[in-house]
Amino acid sequence: MFKSKISACLLAMGFIAFGANAVDPVTQGTVTFNGKLIVETCSIVSGDENLTVTLPTLSTASLKTPGDEAGSTSFDIHAENCDPSLTKVGAHFEAIGSTGADMATGNLINAAPAANKAAEVEVRLYDADGTPMTIGTTGQMFDIDSTTHKATMRYIGGYYATGVTTAGDVTAKVNYTLAYP
Repeated sequence: MFKSKISACLLAMGFIAFGANAVDPVTQGTVTFNGKLIVETCSIVSGDENLTVTLPTLSTASLKTPGDEAGSTSFDIHAENCDPSLTKVGAHFEAIGSTGADMATGNLINAAPAANKAAEVEVRLYDADGTPMTIGTTGQMFDIDSTTHKATMRYIGGYYATGVTTAGDVTAKVNYTLAYP
């Protein structure tokens, strides 16, 4: 009986101690950034450094519910003069300035002039296989031809509804940088 009371007392103390620790919220943390820069790279083929992708003209009926996606259009980025030590290359997509991306959806914000701007629509990027990408990430990696030292990277852009869209213009821009595994 004496052992049972001691055991029960120790068990209760354990619950009290555990409960006290569970109440204290974590209020601080650490973010560590790791990266790597290399000298060996590829060059963007002249003309691909400033691409214009024309999305199709669609009815707002195809983008009437939040999350609707339509008008996907592929585009290619070509790399050349790749260092022979490299085997893969991809594009890392970054927002232009602090207003180029919607942090909630990871898409590009419609930056068309206000006078004729479509509402409730953004531009979403996808890898070649149709997987959605978030702005601020590196897209799919592509093989570099070991003979020609060139690569073609294919990505897709399309409309993404954030609500019931309205008619108007859609314009979005994104920066890209060649990236390596």
